[in-house]
This record gives sequence, C-alpha cells and structure tokens, in this order.
Amino acid sequence: MDGKKRDQLRAAAELQRSLRKTHGDDAEAVLAQHLAENSSQSRAETTYREAMAKNRGLRFRAADANLPQQVLHPDETVYEVAVGALRSDTFPLLIVTDHRVLQVMDRLRGWTVLHEAPAASIRGAELEKRLISGRLRVHVRDGKDISMKVSEQDRTEEVAALLRHLAAGGAPPR
Repeated sequence: MDGKKRDQLRAAAELQRSLRKTHGDDAEAVLAQHLAENSSQSRAETTYREAMAKNRGLRFRAADANLPQQVLHPDETVYEVAVGALRSDTFPLLIVTDHRVLQVMDRLRGWTVLHEAPAASIRGAELEKRLISGRLRVHVRDGKDISMKVSEQDRTEEVAALLRHLAAGGAPPR
C-alpha cells in the first residue's frame, strides 16, 4: 500500500473515531445523513439514506454503502426502511418506495432482493406483536405476502402505518 492511501485510511479512521466520540451509537446514521445531504447521489441513494437515518438509535449494523446501487432504480423515491431481526449474521431490510415494496438481505455477493411487490399491489400491513419480537406482514393483492421478523416494534409500526396509509389511497410522505 502506498503512503498516500495509508494516510487516507488513517484520516478516515480518525474521522470515524471522532464521530463515535461525538455521536456514540448514532455515529453511522449521522454520517449517512450527512452524505445524503452533501453529495450528488441519485434520488434513490439520497432518499434511502434519509429513510435509513430514521432508524438511528436502533442496535443493528448493515453494510449498506452499495445497497442503493445494487437493488434500487436511480429514480425511485424511498419512503421508509424497516430493519428486521438478526438473520444469518445480517439484518434484512424492508424498503418502501414509490414504485414497490422490497425485502432485501446482505449476502456474500452483495444485497439480494428476497421478495418484492409493486406498490399498486399492496393492500396493507400489520405488525403482529409477540412477547419479545414481532412480525411485519405486508399484504399483497396478487401474490404471497411479504413477511419479516422484527425486534424493534415501535419503529416497525411506523412503517406498517405508512403502508396502510398508502394502500388506502393516502398521499405519499414529503
């Protein structure tokens, strides 16, 4: 590794330490929101980062730097992201966009779409509460429902409420 690259890595590590010291567990979400606000990203990337920042404070780690490029169309608008319960050493995500609802998971070869349905096919959503965890179930008109086990119920209920609102013909957020 050349000296310039080593210096860049050291500077990045120092920035990361500084962010963690200032923002604690929210450091990655703060950085993601900053990147979304201050870069020339596609609409999908910008709105994904904004939606993901709403999950600030939840205890999960998603290596999602390349997620928008891998699973979203550049012109999609992401409304919400729900974080699933730990599964196979990663956290699945449910992403609600203006075009579709998709469940994705980080695999060895990158982010993979597990399930998806067009936005017009969504009939509603519910959070089935259990003792410790819950299950987010998205009802699909012509197809199999999308279901995901979740740990954080309050944040997930916000996503389910948006899906119900949109399915009832409500205006999209923003």
